[in-house]
Amino acid sequence: MKVTCGIVEDLLPLYMEDMCSEESKAALEEHIEACPACSEKAARMKNGAVIPQMKNQDRRFPIADYVKKVKRHRIRVGISAALICALAVCVLVLLGLTIIDMRREANPYIFEVENGVYDLTSAALECTAEDIGQYIFYTNSTKIEMTVKNDDDFHGTVMLWDTQYGDNFIQINDVDEKADTCIFTACSAAKRYKITCEGLAGATITVCDGRTVNFWNSFIHVVNGLTGK
Repeated sequence: MKVTCGIVEDLLPLYMEDMCSEESKAALEEHIEACPACSEKAARMKNGAVIPQMKNQDRRFPIADYVKKVKRHRIRVGISAALICALAVCVLVLLGLTIIDMRREANPYIFEVENGVYDLTSAALECTAEDIGQYIFYTNSTKIEMTVKNDDDFHGTVMLWDTQYGDNFIQINDVDEKADTCIFTACSAAKRYKITCEGLAGATITVCDGRTVNFWNSFIHVVNGLTGK
């Protein structure tokens, strides 16, 4: 094998560390004996001079570069996995809180109310339009929902009153055979309510607290609670 000065320069560090094969070592020694320049380089290196660098720096530490790339890749994968785990935990927590809120909506706590007050949280009320004004209502929800049923076409007005301030109704809705349900909003458990009707003689009235069990409603309620809205 013909050994050139370039090959000698690349292999001299290995030769000085006695890391060459016997065949390469013999070829190098043969070239060094015949080449004054390479002989001088070998002599300087043998006497402790700085080992010359390889011409191709990219080939000097290929394994070290690969290890660095592997480490960077592992770091990126680790960060991505941590973010995915954190996101998964947040999603699971939100789902758990949403399910709890749905159960609470489906099974609300029944408070004890005073005599003569109808608790809409415990059950809906069905009565005639003529009798609806005799009831005082309590709700642990923010809504009171009323549905009108009549065999004939009808059109009437439904009014919600705060029993503490009975002179003026606080909300009013029109109902007919096409829009037979009305919802009173912004209700409070601290208040007691009455409902009166006009133009609905002979109709059947159903009153409930308007509580609905819905995943998205509960999800939004949980998110608003966590964000302080």
